[in-house]
Amino acid sequence: MRTTPEHRAVRFAAGEARRAPLTWSQQYYLAETDAARPLGRGLAIRRLYELRAGVRERDVVAALRDLLHRFEGLRSTVVRDPAGTGGADDCAGAGQRVHAEGTLHLAVHEVDGAQGPAEAAAAVLDELAATPFDAAEEWPVRAALIGPAGLPRFLALVFSHVAVDAFALLPVTDHLVSAVAVRRPEWPPARSRDAGRSPREQAAAEAAEPARRSAERALRRAADTFRTMPAAPPAPDGAAATDRYRFLSRTSPALHQAAGAVSLRTGESVATVLAAAMIAVDAHLADSPTGYLQLLAANRSRPETVNAVVPCSQPVPFCVPVAGSSFPKLVRATASAALGALRLGSYPPDRLAELHRVVERERGVRLDITPTLNYRPRAGAPPRREVTAAELEESAAAGVTRWIPGDLVWRSTRYLSADVSESGIRLVLQVDTRVHTPGWAERWTAALERLLCAAATREVAAEELQRVVQQSQPTRQEPRCR
Repeated sequence: MRTTPEHRAVRFAAGEARRAPLTWSQQYYLAETDAARPLGRGLAIRRLYELRAGVRERDVVAALRDLLHRFEGLRSTVVRDPAGTGGADDCAGAGQRVHAEGTLHLAVHEVDGAQGPAEAAAAVLDELAATPFDAAEEWPVRAALIGPAGLPRFLALVFSHVAVDAFALLPVTDHLVSAVAVRRPEWPPARSRDAGRSPREQAAAEAAEPARRSAERALRRAADTFRTMPAAPPAPDGAAATDRYRFLSRTSPALHQAAGAVSLRTGESVATVLAAAMIAVDAHLADSPTGYLQLLAANRSRPETVNAVVPCSQPVPFCVPVAGSSFPKLVRATASAALGALRLGSYPPDRLAELHRVVERERGVRLDITPTLNYRPRAGAPPRREVTAAELEESAAAGVTRWIPGDLVWRSTRYLSADVSESGIRLVLQVDTRVHTPGWAERWTAALERLLCAAATREVAAEELQRVVQQSQPTRQEPRCR
């Protein structure tokens, strides 16, 4: 493969230039992106498309040009507030500029006989995502073409999270599949033929009176949560100052089976079961009577947002009483609290940050509002069936826990991503080692699985719930974190 690729100009002209505010979700992702950049990390969404037989370079250029023409979020850049600092908590004054014309540079990598196209494409995708996006200076999409000379095989695209989330890629993929790409089974088609709102239109809708009233209700509910949630514990002695964010991965057939079984026993979704387990483990390890959590709300329920090529997701906070609660009762309470939080919709992130500071001053304590669950179903939910303790014990031996590299870094003391695919549930716990040690993270993950396995076969009363969490110890199949 050539070490220095050639570049093709993808020129577009799409009408008049416009200025607009950022949407609430874009404000959230811009703040997260700004916080990750000093760490050398970015928030990039990757996608590798295999091209259909007979597709030529000119076909890909045309497809990309039409993509930029159709979706203005992919030809928009961030405009910083001149009075602001551009820091991680100073994004409210930022806006966006929709460009009427411009050029996207498509890198063309030729693969020689020593490396296959698929292997080369994966390496190019990693390279494209390695440098954090500068949302003010570059397009929110990077593109590369990979294959033998004159025979492109793969199109690698990397998107800034300020421009898209996972749902926003549905219509992008539909467009590329209709023109040049092969659809993979895990990429569902968009849910309607409507193009959905542009970022500019979404920002205008959020400034309208109905959205303002909804935001006020959401902020009032968040205030109630902040006044109830436990105070944050002090950082433990000896917390690492370097390599701050670490990522602990856990795959386990027992966890997969247990989550489905608890879902069947309680009548609630697997996502709710995982949220309740996370709340229980957090509360009991901290000896707190309440548990707090953020869920990533997609806010994609309306026709005008369902296929919008703009992020429509951000955290929604809620708090649940834990003291004296059995696990089935806690699952039901979590379902009710999460439904109430999600029903009230999202909120302006800048106003939520200010609300956080106000309540901290009122209470005279520090509040950690960052613990987050991001449930990401890539396939159907785990099978909801009864299991036995013997089945779970036998399956547990196949579980693997290991520390892995991670490129998506969030401002969170603990951020749990739960990816569901045909092969099972994979948990990745991002832990901030300035707050929690790697050993704490291992114990936390072990407690989560042990609690779910116990709840899969019997009613876990309040006393047993606390005992299961407190006595959990990690099971190691991989070298420990250095």
